[in-house]
Amino acid sequence: MFPAINALAYTAFLAFVVVQAVRLMRLSFKSKDRTGLKTTHPELFDQNGSVTKEKLLVVRFDRPKPVLPSEL
Repeated sequence: MFPAINALAYTAFLAFVVVQAVRLMRLSFKSKDRTGLKTTHPELFDQNGSVTKEKLLVVRFDRPKPVLPSEL
């Protein structure tokens, strides 16, 4: 009798943990800003408070590619 109750309790606990993990992952995919509003960097606004129409300079820093000793 005890092994059956133990197995049932273990299965119920495992199901609870899996359901909570799935709920947490589902919520993380829908994550929004804390305010619920669309946020924009202040640098993108002009003097009038409108989003600027200027072309913006974008800089991307990549990691340097590894060099093999034979290529030196």
